[in-house]
Amino acid sequence: MNSVFDKMEFCVEHSSSQDERSLDKIISCLCDQNWRVRYAAAIALGDRRDPKSVDALLKALKKENQEPLFSQPALEGGAHAGSNIPFTVIFPEGTTEHTKEAWRRRGRLIQAVCLALGGIGATSPAVLEMLHRYATDQKCDYGVRAAACKALGQLASPESLPILQKAVGDEEWCTSCEAKKALKKISE
Repeated sequence: MNSVFDKMEFCVEHSSSQDERSLDKIISCLCDQNWRVRYAAAIALGDRRDPKSVDALLKALKKENQEPLFSQPALEGGAHAGSNIPFTVIFPEGTTEHTKEAWRRRGRLIQAVCLALGGIGATSPAVLEMLHRYATDQKCDYGVRAAACKALGQLASPESLPILQKAVGDEEWCTSCEAKKALKKISE
């Protein structure tokens, strides 16, 4: 299991097994240098729904919070979402490869971890604190905010009601919609 692809494939292949050995390997992939491997690991851990992975997922979030995730370079041209019109990303002179990779992942890893935590159903104070932050932080990508709201709905903790009520007012439709669905789920 040396290449990025091999590690990602391992995560996918073992996302439904329940043995400890593969769980440990997937958790170790959550610390890989390549964000795509970490992303595959987060998705696999969410599919496994094993509470033993919660601490590792929280550590991954803390590490990801230290990265320059949401710097958005200027885009040349314009097109609606889902369009096939090509565009060129223009990075400022001197932009490092590290920053370019941070732009490429733009919150995808955090989104995957939020959804994994919601799927696992772990409502620890640390999990709720992270999800509450992401649900309303306007510096976060809208996909992260929406995923956090969805996860809060899955956890259905009454502590999340004020956060979700605030998120309903998000100007981005997906986030607002997920917050409404979460509120409905909690109040059932």
